[in-house]
Amino acid sequence: MRGLTATDRHGRTWDLIAIESVICALLVTDTRTPTVMSAPDLIDTHGPIRLAPDRCRLSPGSRDALVDVVDLVASEPETATIEQIREVAAAAHLLLGVKPAPRSA
Repeated sequence: MRGLTATDRHGRTWDLIAIESVICALLVTDTRTPTVMSAPDLIDTHGPIRLAPDRCRLSPGSRDALVDVVDLVASEPETATIEQIREVAAAAHLLLGVKPAPRSA
């Protein structure tokens, strides 16, 4: 599934993503302070918004491979490798716009 990009009345760009069956908006143009809010809050606070289909940031093959790894880690975590789990965590960090925690020694 491709995501949607929304532009608010101030010209800022937001990625609309589903988190636990709730549509959320992630601010992507001003990344100094990562901002995530529900889509209704985005509309109430910064609306009206304009929606535009977003291109997937991954190539089709890379996206499909990541989806396969995420599905494996979610459905059969006991068979996932450490590297596969790290790959899923890295994708989640990118999606949420946060920096990963430093690895423990």
